[in-house]
Amino acid sequence: MTGGSPATALAERDVATMVRAARTRNGVSQRDLAEKSGIGLRTLREIERGRVRAPRFGSLRRIAEALHEPALLAQAGVTTGADEDVPEDAPLVLKILGRMSATRGDAELLTGTPKQRTLLGLLALKAHQVVERDEIIEVLWDGELPDTFGQLIHTYISRIRLTLDAHALPDVGRTAVVRHGGGYELRIAGDSRIDVREFVRLTDEAASARAGDDPVHEQTLLSEALGLWRGPLLEGAPPRLARHAAAVEHGRLRVASALRLADLALARGQHEEVLAQVGPIARHETLHEGLHARLLAALAGSGRRAEALEMFAAVARRLRAESGIEPGAELREAQMAVLREDARAGTVGTERPAGPPDAPRSVQLPQSVGDFVGRVEHFQVRQYLTGQGPLAAFGAAPVAALHGPVGVGKSALTVQIAAAVARHFPDGVLHARLRSGAPDEVRTALRGFARALGVPASGLPTGLPELAALYQEAVAGRRVLVVVDDAPGERAVRPLLPSGPGGAALLAGRTPLPGLEGAQHFRVERFTADQSVSLLARIAGEQRVLAERTAAETLAELCDGIPLAVRIAGMRLAARPHWTLARLADRLADEDRRLSELVAGDLSVRERLTSAYEGLDPVLRDAVRALARSEDRAFTPDGAAAVLRCGGHQAEDLLERLVDHQLFEPPVGAGEEYAFSPLVRLHAREQ
Repeated sequence: MTGGSPATALAERDVATMVRAARTRNGVSQRDLAEKSGIGLRTLREIERGRVRAPRFGSLRRIAEALHEPALLAQAGVTTGADEDVPEDAPLVLKILGRMSATRGDAELLTGTPKQRTLLGLLALKAHQVVERDEIIEVLWDGELPDTFGQLIHTYISRIRLTLDAHALPDVGRTAVVRHGGGYELRIAGDSRIDVREFVRLTDEAASARAGDDPVHEQTLLSEALGLWRGPLLEGAPPRLARHAAAVEHGRLRVASALRLADLALARGQHEEVLAQVGPIARHETLHEGLHARLLAALAGSGRRAEALEMFAAVARRLRAESGIEPGAELREAQMAVLREDARAGTVGTERPAGPPDAPRSVQLPQSVGDFVGRVEHFQVRQYLTGQGPLAAFGAAPVAALHGPVGVGKSALTVQIAAAVARHFPDGVLHARLRSGAPDEVRTALRGFARALGVPASGLPTGLPELAALYQEAVAGRRVLVVVDDAPGERAVRPLLPSGPGGAALLAGRTPLPGLEGAQHFRVERFTADQSVSLLARIAGEQRVLAERTAAETLAELCDGIPLAVRIAGMRLAARPHWTLARLADRLADEDRRLSELVAGDLSVRERLTSAYEGLDPVLRDAVRALARSEDRAFTPDGAAAVLRCGGHQAEDLLERLVDHQLFEPPVGAGEEYAFSPLVRLHAREQ
């Protein structure tokens, strides 16, 4: 590196002490930090022992990001972001609706020491308003005022100005901190360059749409406004800033917007939209009865009435324990509505809509899990199958094809979706699980479908083509939903698909089915941290998980957001009430034993991964093993080529095939890397 590079500037500083202190402060082990940052464990140990005099800037940045401590780089002598990663034409954007960040494009910039970040957060919170010196003092020091407070404020403001000026663009409105007497004002051109101002603008436009009696546009604006939030306002900031009057008011506006959006969505039957938008807010507003009342209605509307009643009981317990009160009228009315619906309709899938005498209705779905956690894909696929939303198919029967990594919950999601849309298919729901896609397996599925549609067993031919033709004749014109789980390939599922309008198909498999004509493809994503913690709470106990929220989030990360792994962790905790979540997290932190720990009864992450691995051809198996034994966790095609000892194009083809098999994550943008899924990598290293 050249003499003026950031890494060289670190040579005279005690980087080892700073990295070790930051890691200890966050309660993270060396092994855990190495995994989170993607840095080799040996490299991290050498840095902390002071044996690496001038660590590379990229390594320090990855450590800082893994610890959520960008100030670590500032303490080490780096005062701006990695300029080589910053797009030249991207304007500076400030975000405080969640963890505070300053970004240009996808690059996050460094914003200084904790006090400097807090002051920038305060200025952003009150953008275009003067923040007086007394207010700054109260937020920064809360009564513990140093003798040099005036000089410190001046220093922090100067550094903030330097950062803003360093990232100013000539053709874009300037962002500046302007002095007014003893106070300061942050001026930033354009609401879109600071998320809190954009949020206020969108909610104001939503209010105008409401006044103009345009509920569809109002809902769109509210959904966009709430989508700006990435967590609690200024998450991780000092409590003095989080409790600021302006922060409280923005939090109130967020809740009010969520309530209004929920009312609009419920009126249109968009229950999954309510769960996706209101659920994350309710997890932080644990005693807000209005939010939970709407979640109850959404759960019941999506066919999850038992889950709705469990939520009511949990909220009622919290209200009694933390506030000493009983649930209010709004929440109780929501509960009663669920109970009345139960009495009227019974459980999902038991209703039997009238059909023609020769078309007996059959619902063949497996039992759904009682602790299912809502996800966005649920709503999207439901809309598609029922002819709603932007992806609606016209004329032909819609075919929704789900794919995703091992253990991501495709089967559970498929059953939930099918149960939720079953009422739209009065002639029945047909279900089959395929394994190999062999002709005998397809023939067995066709015979079951034909029998369910009223074809007598004596009339079923033995030949596969003849049986497929008879089934197509029986299903033609009927409003039937065909569900195929573990779909192994296009050739196996084509004979099972209904033809013509009225019917629909829902397919799930690990790999995509790109050759399936007319199909709409949906990738089932890993759980977010909130979804993982929610599943843990439902299995291991809500109070227990809430009491160790940080450990719960660590478990979620160690499980890589894979619902199967999270479920197993929850089941182990439920079976061992004397264990803390931190204890299980510590056991999972050991890479050498993690897969051995992720076993509960006949559920095993290792067994599922072994099945996927054995389904690969020999060339891909060799590639997975070789890449897993490298110290790197992510690869460019050229980097993979060096490991695999092949050409760049061949390496890229292999990486793309591993993406198809859901063993690698694809690059998020041009020039980015293909990333190993952590649990897949651990399994591959065992082979």
